[in-house]
Amino acid sequence: MQAHKIVIVLLLLLSGCATVPDPRTLAQQPVNTAIPVAPKQGTVYAMPGTGLNHILMLFPGGTILDHHGKEGTMELLASGMLKGGSKTLNPAQVEETLGKYAIDISITPQREYTLVRATCLPDVVEKAVPLVLEILTAPRLDEGRVEIERKIFADGLRREEEEAATIAFDTYRSRYYRGDPRAFKPTQATIAAITREDLMDLHRRVFTNKPILGIVGELPSTFVDLLQGSFAAPWTPKPIGPAPDPEFGTFTATAKERQAVLLLAHGAPTMDAPDYAACVVADQLIGSGGFSSLLVKEVRTKQGLAYSTDSFYQARPNWGIFGLIVITEPKDLAKARSAVDTVLSHIRRGLAPEDVAWAKQAVMNSHAVPYNTPTKIITRSMDLAFYGIPEDFDDAFIAKVAALTPEEVQAAAIKLITGPWVEVLVNPENPMSEH
Repeated sequence: MQAHKIVIVLLLLLSGCATVPDPRTLAQQPVNTAIPVAPKQGTVYAMPGTGLNHILMLFPGGTILDHHGKEGTMELLASGMLKGGSKTLNPAQVEETLGKYAIDISITPQREYTLVRATCLPDVVEKAVPLVLEILTAPRLDEGRVEIERKIFADGLRREEEEAATIAFDTYRSRYYRGDPRAFKPTQATIAAITREDLMDLHRRVFTNKPILGIVGELPSTFVDLLQGSFAAPWTPKPIGPAPDPEFGTFTATAKERQAVLLLAHGAPTMDAPDYAACVVADQLIGSGGFSSLLVKEVRTKQGLAYSTDSFYQARPNWGIFGLIVITEPKDLAKARSAVDTVLSHIRRGLAPEDVAWAKQAVMNSHAVPYNTPTKIITRSMDLAFYGIPEDFDDAFIAKVAALTPEEVQAAAIKLITGPWVEVLVNPENPMSEH
């Protein structure tokens, strides 16, 4: 077993940040792995525990596998596996076993992979491991319990579908990712169309693959072998790429809410781009940094035109997206758009060095905080491995952030705000009703 340090970023927390948890002692504990980089058959990440055992399993395949017209299949499958029993245990027996031995299990689909997490006390590992494996490999998917989960899912969607911000993001995705699975999302209609056969088919596509395995705490080697040996199919990551055919322009929508929303979005540098670190800092300064960001200071604080406003920069090795959102009153939507233009003009004229220095330190601090427990550190290792990202990425990222000049951040900021936008304007269905 080769020992290596992960998330060395944690060692670089500035001493002046007294409110930030200090995970340096934790970061000095080794993350052991049989295969340190590629997510091949047999990959295991391990760290010492803190009184509980955690089993983490990353399976390739997530919501991207939903068939068009049946979006939500992966999420319904995940809840159905947990609530619908297993081959030898009915739903009530599974629930009773989980409660009796204080075992907590979650199945969380992401877009490209699904993360399973089980937590238990060390003295019930012999109960927890077989239960986890039975739920994952032989789910019963009791139709009655699945129908309950289907109704809960649909009810949650019904509430979301009325939110102005949700409608804005749905409109943006439908235009930017048109023709791609990312253009679609679960609706009440797609949830109703999912059959038990759809769930079983998707189960075979995801949970027969050998997962990347993470272990926190002591786990007998026999159980590690059992966890690995229960899944036979090797796999190769197939990461998604950029939007295939974006449609830029201004698009409108309506919502039952009395708020109005402005959303702007377009492609941005990928995680592999040389200026990725500078883009993260620029995004912090533009809108992600809360009350200290340019958007909030101008649109919300100075002009009083927003309930909330933010920017977002998301990137992976093969794609990147940057955008900003303003939630305001319908009568102020045009003024809010003008205020955003004021911020963009400010950026083009030049960023203040003191603002860049603040944004750099904020990024370094916030990048460290998420990785302050063994489970979060290992989950990060597994995520990097899934995408084939070098394990020293976080260390290199923080070093790049620390070395950035104001000119580099300025150039990145201009790159983020330049180019055609998908612009979405959402107004209430009946704006006069608020008066």
